[in-house]
Amino acid sequence: MAGVFPASPGFRNVRTNWRHYNLMSESVNGRIQVRSLGSSRREFTLEFPPMTKDEFKDIYDFILLQQGMFETFDIAIPNPTEASGTETVTVRLANDVQEFAIGVDSLYEFEVDLIEVI
Repeated sequence: MAGVFPASPGFRNVRTNWRHYNLMSESVNGRIQVRSLGSSRREFTLEFPPMTKDEFKDIYDFILLQQGMFETFDIAIPNPTEASGTETVTVRLANDVQEFAIGVDSLYEFEVDLIEVI
């Protein structure tokens, strides 16, 4: 495990997807059969507000340490079902390529896709 995702400057939006693993087949007459593989996982997309270079530096350095999808790390994300409002989840990057944009106002725009590790 490669640590805990930086809490500052914080993200402005978290999108959560549940991915369920099922096998589906359809016959010529239209009958559909679905079989559950009995597993699922959460996927997250974190959107960050525009950041200055200094604000972005901690996040950038942390992402480089992950070596793409290789390492796992912990992150605190909002959870509406918990009394505290947040939960700590162990995740990995969803892919090996991370992109960020630098606007004409020299602010960095960044979002990252994560996969929960169970």
